[in-house]
Amino acid sequence: MSKLNQIREESPLVVCYTNDVVKNFTANGLLSIGASPAMSEEPEEALEFSQVAGAFLINIGTITADRAFDMKEYTKIMHEQHVPVVLDPVAVGASTLRKTFCTALLNDEVVDVIRGNASEILSLIDDDAKMKGTDSDDQLDHVKIAKKAHQQLNLPIVLTGKVDVIACDNKVLELENGSEMLTKVTGGGCLLGAIVAAFIANEKKITIEILEEALSTYNIASEIANDIEGGNLPGSFQMNFIDQLNAITHDKVLEMKKVKEVK
Repeated sequence: MSKLNQIREESPLVVCYTNDVVKNFTANGLLSIGASPAMSEEPEEALEFSQVAGAFLINIGTITADRAFDMKEYTKIMHEQHVPVVLDPVAVGASTLRKTFCTALLNDEVVDVIRGNASEILSLIDDDAKMKGTDSDDQLDHVKIAKKAHQQLNLPIVLTGKVDVIACDNKVLELENGSEMLTKVTGGGCLLGAIVAAFIANEKKITIEILEEALSTYNIASEIANDIEGGNLPGSFQMNFIDQLNAITHDKVLEMKKVKEVK
């Protein structure tokens, strides 16, 4: 059974400690693909949620000093209860608070997958890297950065951009599906972090095949949404995209995916 079909059959609970800007979009996207979302930010309830959660997303988009403490405590509990954790280090290179938090989380070894753009991933492994807000630098070598991050952090890396890269199991894939309209709506990358969490839900081993299916499913749904009438406009695209996450099939993903392994 494909992981997409498994999600729709089992409806895994994905607990999201995510940023204020994207909570509604994230919840709707998870529901559309077949998962069950929970938005939770209180460490006091983390242990109870961990008993039923399939995966946990930590997204630092609207981090504060207080939230950083709570995020760290929540993530630690989820990890201790063997719930897979996805880190979305939004704009990690833009401030000391973000960088310090992510560095501490990675040093604690409580993260299972990292999803970010090239500038964010580079900022995690290069102390000299800087960012301007959440934007990524398309001139960066995405494959080189993903490889280095995978080797240095010893974690699966999902790096998104015009061409996406997955580094996992000491293999590297380039994926060429996707719509540029994802950059025209708030939360295109943040929702992907939640979708990745849904795909790794309840998995004891995270493989490159699971991550490739997650990213291909997401990107192909965005391509189809883009091609529907009005899909070249942000409002219509966002609505189309939520619909297509619900309608996408594994057969359609196999038919349309553009994936190649690189050395």
